[in-house]
Amino acid sequence: MVFVEGIDWEISVIGLSLTAFTLITIFSKSYKHPTDWLLCVWLVLLNMPLIHTALSHLNFELDTFYLFSSPMLNLLHGPFLYLYTRMLIKGEKPSFHKFEVLHYIPFTLFYSLFLVMDHPHRMMPQPDRINSDVGPTSQTSLTDFFEPLLHYFGLISVLIFIAYSIATIYTLKKHQTNILGILSQYDNQISLKWIYLLPLSFVSLTLLNVFYESYFASSNYLDPVTIHLASFFIFILLLCFFGVKQKPIFRFKKQFSEKELTDNCGLTLEASNALNDETTTHLNDEFISQTIKTMQTYMQNEKPFCDPDFSVYSLAKALNIPRRSLSLVLNTGLSKNFYQYVNDFRIEEVKQKLANQDEKSTILDIAYEAGFKSKSSFNSLFKQHCEVTPSQYRKGVKKR
Repeated sequence: MVFVEGIDWEISVIGLSLTAFTLITIFSKSYKHPTDWLLCVWLVLLNMPLIHTALSHLNFELDTFYLFSSPMLNLLHGPFLYLYTRMLIKGEKPSFHKFEVLHYIPFTLFYSLFLVMDHPHRMMPQPDRINSDVGPTSQTSLTDFFEPLLHYFGLISVLIFIAYSIATIYTLKKHQTNILGILSQYDNQISLKWIYLLPLSFVSLTLLNVFYESYFASSNYLDPVTIHLASFFIFILLLCFFGVKQKPIFRFKKQFSEKELTDNCGLTLEASNALNDETTTHLNDEFISQTIKTMQTYMQNEKPFCDPDFSVYSLAKALNIPRRSLSLVLNTGLSKNFYQYVNDFRIEEVKQKLANQDEKSTILDIAYEAGFKSKSSFNSLFKQHCEVTPSQYRKGVKKR
């Protein structure tokens, strides 16, 4: 077989060019959320293997650069994945807890070991250094003591990333359950489903690397390093494509003060006694019934659901009810979450307009007017409610 030459260079150039374009796009934004800055730093770290490959093809020897861009940086990808996801979910003001520094202990430990080596641009200690006739020094003893850790560095970094992937998936699952009680829209940017692709691609590519190195490493067709570079490139591609247009989920919270979101101000004495506080788990039946009646009247008369960004906070403010108490009313009194409740009204609005036989308006125009933002989610919800597609429903109405 013939070894594939030049492919490492091509992967590096394409990956670096894509990253450069993405960074320019982010820097040109008028407003940059903290997740944008984190994404920029993460992309630079992911590009380190590509930069190394490009420099080696250009015959550059920069030991100082290698010192600050060692493979130990791979230990940061897991924490960055988890932190990036949490920051997107938290929204406008992501907080940093002091205990979060614990996430970076493995990197700090391995990087410190890396710095005490004779050849800091190499990940493994040099054999001649370990077996030299020079008497043992504290530095040599330290390296020898931690040599098993360094020897299994690749496995350790994979296990750490998998652990953070599991934590990220758990966070996403919890988020996707929560947003159904808060938002009236559910798309890829809101649900963050695209983030699942990151750990999924990592695990798939890691298994591919292990399989290739176990059975085909001795072949002359493809260097295992090329597989590693391709893995980084795919990860970079996903982040550039989805990350550059991703916005924080709960950015609308800034429209309301904390007092408006949590207080019982303005409620009647009877309602206040029924609520007690925002964390109550049981509401008075009479209060639930009255709230549902008021809510139904408001939704039918004002049609706030026509606003695509209509949220449970908007409804809670209009009804002067704490958000969690409103969610309890929906769950207890109607057995629905906010997403289901609002989109029931939107579907009914679309059905009424389709019944008017206004041929000048397309079905999609009517859906957008009713508050839907996504064609796919509209079609899915409509078929779920009516058991027919919107076009089939319109044809059925014509025959009546």
